[in-house]
Amino acid sequence: MGFLSNIFGKKEVELKRPQVKEDENLIKTMEGHLDRVLCVKYSPDGKKLVSGSFDETAMLWDVASGKPLHTMKGHSTWVECVDYSRDSKLLASGSTDSTVRIWDAATGQCLHLCKGHDTAVRMVAFSPDSKVLASCSRDTTIRLWDVANGKQLSVLNGHTSYIECVAYSRDGKRLASCGEETVIRIWDVASGKNIANYDTGDRLSHAVQFSPDDKLIAFGGRDAMVKILDAESGNMVKVMKGHGDAVRSVCFTPDGRKVVSAANDETVRVWDVQSGNELHMYRGHVLEVQSVDVSPDGTVIASGSDDRKIKLWRLL
Repeated sequence: MGFLSNIFGKKEVELKRPQVKEDENLIKTMEGHLDRVLCVKYSPDGKKLVSGSFDETAMLWDVASGKPLHTMKGHSTWVECVDYSRDSKLLASGSTDSTVRIWDAATGQCLHLCKGHDTAVRMVAFSPDSKVLASCSRDTTIRLWDVANGKQLSVLNGHTSYIECVAYSRDGKRLASCGEETVIRIWDVASGKNIANYDTGDRLSHAVQFSPDDKLIAFGGRDAMVKILDAESGNMVKVMKGHGDAVRSVCFTPDGRKVVSAANDETVRVWDVQSGNELHMYRGHVLEVQSVDVSPDGTVIASGSDDRKIKLWRLL
């Protein structure tokens, strides 16, 4: 393990975890990472799952068996973010070591090492056509990479502080980004211009995602709320309260009717988009839940936690 992981990971080894009654909708628990699980993402067919961890690795899992297929090593400290290309051929990871890596999903081999960021890479996102990879960093930049050769295509400047998340619209024409500012910035991908800034009402936003029809934007952050904006006007549509600590991850269901969130309060929650009501709260993790994703068929939630476990839940 790297220098930073040795320092910060040491406390995890000695931690005594409390027992929590697991929700009856738990399908399975997947274990293999040696430290905190920071990110999870389904393959487009839902048969595989990629994860990243404080243990400096990304892992590719077979969902049916719950067993790892590949352990991808190369980053020199923890893997903060992962994504799966829409054509299912590639994986991407970003790390505190300031690099982005592109991997062959079939073999687990690293195809490209992308260097350009000056500090931690917080999120990576493939474009819908799988040709471009976007990454954001605490160096206040968003960078676009050519997936075919790993070369940097452009740098988007405009943020004045840390960027925590970047997400493509489903049509691939826009990017949304957020972080340690009170705005979500909207970017035109073709020109690289910042075309809109929407107020969040929160000083730190950790997660952002477009709805499947690109009409809404869900986000969450330090204030423990899940919020939904109108993607065209920036008007606040819904504010959903219930989490007891910072929201780390948000994800729309494929039909766009629900939003799933994960938070430092150790829970995963499901919300109704139209009413803003909480539909269900999943308990079972015993430390902060860092990431959630919903299977492409809309039936299963995957969550990754500081307790080193990935859990699959039946989506109600």
